[in-house]
Amino acid sequence: MASSRLEKIGTIFTRVEGLITRGGMRPDDRPLWFDVYKAFPPIMEPRFARPKPEIKPIRQILYKEDELRAKFHSKGHGLAAVNMLNPSGETQTKNLIKEYENQKALGVPEEEILDKCAETVISERKSKAEAARLTSNVDPQSITGQVLAEADIKNIFKEK
Repeated sequence: MASSRLEKIGTIFTRVEGLITRGGMRPDDRPLWFDVYKAFPPIMEPRFARPKPEIKPIRQILYKEDELRAKFHSKGHGLAAVNMLNPSGETQTKNLIKEYENQKALGVPEEEILDKCAETVISERKSKAEAARLTSNVDPQSITGQVLAEADIKNIFKEK
């Protein structure tokens, strides 16, 4: 059995176990996974002759908001960076959904809601970016402030 390497004859666990019990392998030389596998065996042993599991079709899980998100992102509105360290968790699409619910409650026609919501979310994004820029801790008179004021990120690789 120790000379056979076919997965049809036994699992790797039974082969290693056989080597240890019959003296082909010292207990100190056993693999690291052996004790873990022995302590937590799988529910179904991984045998070659095990029948295939029943394949069930995957259900489509779509929410009402998914269609709204798809429309918003397809128009290129929701492509700004998200700060994952922000504990509030307010993303543009979350704000869009809130604004959509508000507009819907006001009775705005369905065709106009997405455009109005996108405009609102984009204006909020710009106002937050402007507020962040104004409240930055960089002193405009410092060297860092001067370098940042002169920085032209869009044309950084163009030659002068």
